[in-house]
Amino acid sequence: MAEELVRAAPLEAGWAALSGGDWERARASFEESLAGGETPEALEGMGWVGHMLNEDRLTFDARERAYSLYLERGDKGSAARIAAWLAADCLLFRGEAAVANGWLQRAHSLIDGLEPGIDHGWLAIHEGHIAVALDEDTGKARRLAERAVELGRVFGAPELEMLGLGLEGRALV
Repeated sequence: MAEELVRAAPLEAGWAALSGGDWERARASFEESLAGGETPEALEGMGWVGHMLNEDRLTFDARERAYSLYLERGDKGSAARIAAWLAADCLLFRGEAAVANGWLQRAHSLIDGLEPGIDHGWLAIHEGHIAVALDEDTGKARRLAERAVELGRVFGAPELEMLGLGLEGRALV
């Protein structure tokens, strides 16, 4: 119990630094947390550090490992969320449409049978952006945007609602 509390402090500091836009402090905090043992939460945070610093290798390494650890834990929702972000990363950093679609399919295989939640909304956001970017399928993007907005409202996630509205606007243009 005491060891978990010690590890939680740098993990919480890492997430706080991310929220405050202090990427280097976040990196140091997540590295400190990971020095005490890998957790998917610390790796997920480190993936965000890589994303914000435009360090593709760090982003992919951290997120792929977080995905694996969430799966090992049996946390399908979190694994699906990470898979959705990896799909977006594949397009953003590498322009790999086929690999992005593969990650989306992995996310669906994990989450489709679960009760709706915030992670379903994140999948809808990424799938909608990819539908517009790759297939110019604005109808699909609008449906997914509406789902993300709805889930954001139901689960009190304003960032999801806002991104859903942004996706809907992108699909309408």
